[in-house]
Amino acid sequence: MAAPTEAALIALWREKIGLDPPLTETWAMKAGAHMERLILDHVASQNAYQIERRGEIIDHPTVRDVCVKLDGMRVGDGVPFEAKFLAPWRTREEFVPYYYPQVLLQMMCLGVRQGVLVVAQGTSEPVEHKIDFDDDYAAEMMRRVEAFLHCIRTLTPPYPEPPIYPREKWRTVDIVASPTNWSTELFGHLLDYADTAEAAALHDEAGKAARALIPDDVGKCFAGAWTIARNKKGVLTITTNRRAA
Repeated sequence: MAAPTEAALIALWREKIGLDPPLTETWAMKAGAHMERLILDHVASQNAYQIERRGEIIDHPTVRDVCVKLDGMRVGDGVPFEAKFLAPWRTREEFVPYYYPQVLLQMMCLGVRQGVLVVAQGTSEPVEHKIDFDDDYAAEMMRRVEAFLHCIRTLTPPYPEPPIYPREKWRTVDIVASPTNWSTELFGHLLDYADTAEAAALHDEAGKAARALIPDDVGKCFAGAWTIARNKKGVLTITTNRRAA
């Protein structure tokens, strides 16, 4: 979901199908695992939480071969808590979208619509970042999960796809106040859009009027350069053969 390079994605695929050994545990990975319990214990004591099911493996309710390993789950509402010990220079704008799919999959496996990403950086107090469920993001994530699983089962090398950002991380931009490298091209398309608005509206109205004249028992109508055809759902579509015109 974070759109790794093709080389990184293939490296993961090679590990999953057994061609390469798992990555050697780094110092950062060891430090994160060591700090996990301390981070969760601290936020639990500060907020009078009880966090249980630590380290428990939870299967996805419907998708075979998909599971998560919980850092912990809050007693009472079943909200998953994912603990991270990160470098001080990393920002919320970067790490929340990066870890969002991990927490989202935990929510899906537990059947809840909220999660918490708890981040400690350096000697600063751990900070809780609430993660909300996004249905569209979740659907796209599981589509990509199924595609990657298919690559594993069929021994087919995968390829990276564009990154998907949670709706809560969408930005607002003003390309007049802060021009971008695509501002000029966008303005060109918007001017064309405005110039053709009247013709587009007339096109839609004429199409509706033409389709309305076709009797319900007619599946296909030839009209010189045009053909009006009805599909299996009964929807009429107009196509044109300009050579015949």
